[in-house]
Amino acid sequence: MREQWKKLGVDPDQVKQAQPPETEDDQDEDLELSDELWPAWECFLATWTQWRVIAGLAQVFYEGIDYASLLAVMDMHGIKPKKRRTVLMQVRILEDEARKLRNKQ
Repeated sequence: MREQWKKLGVDPDQVKQAQPPETEDDQDEDLELSDELWPAWECFLATWTQWRVIAGLAQVFYEGIDYASLLAVMDMHGIKPKKRRTVLMQVRILEDEARKLRNKQ
């Protein structure tokens, strides 16, 4: 690969030196999820393929999770009716962040 760079007139060592140093924020880190958030995370992951999608001529827009699917997942995961509102609100936060990322592509 170094030879290919040299053919292009690029010194790979200079490129490497010009890059900013990697910071702790750039590194992947393990995050711990509290027990109270696990049901929302599991439901969010289980509904990842259940997004409503709007297809246009030039692009696809992810609108959000189909909530009927989310309700079915809550049933399958045994989430009690009194906890479903809390789980829904937590999933909506995850959904909002995921929508930004999915539509960025």
